Amino acid sequence: YLQNLPYFGAVVGRVANQIGKGTFKLDGKEYHLAINYGPNSLHGGLKGFDKVLWTPQVLSNGVQFSRISLDGEEGYPGELKVCVTYTLDGGELVVNYRAQASQTTPVSLTNHAYFNLAGQ
Repeated sequence: YLQNLPYFGAVVGRVANQIGKGTFKLDGKEYHLAINYGPNSLHGGLKGFDKVLWTPQVLSNGVQFSRISLDGEEGYPGELKVCVTYTLDGGELVVNYRAQASQTTPVSLTNHAYFNLAGQ
C-alpha cells in the first residue's frame, strides 16, 4: 500500500491535488514544497497525511483520528492541528474534517474513499 500510491481510503493533505512546480506565494513569501509527482507536489508531498501515523480515539458511534503537522513539514508554513472523525448516523457514514493553523497556510483535505459496490 505505501509503495503503490493508490491512496485508497487515505486522508489526503495538507493539500489535495497538485501544486504546480511545488511552489506557491503567500503573504509575499515564496514556499517550496516536496516534489513527488513529475514536477509537482501531489497530495501533500513525499510524506503526505496518507503516510503518517495518526492518533486514534474510539467514539460511541465512530472513531476520531488526530495529528499535528509541524511548521515546515513538506515545506508548508505553520503548525496545523488536524482532526478527522468518522461516524455512523443511522445508515449514513459521516466524515468530518477540522484543521487549525498557527499561521496562514494552504489547507485542502479530502478522503480517497473507495467502495466496490459490485461486491467483488
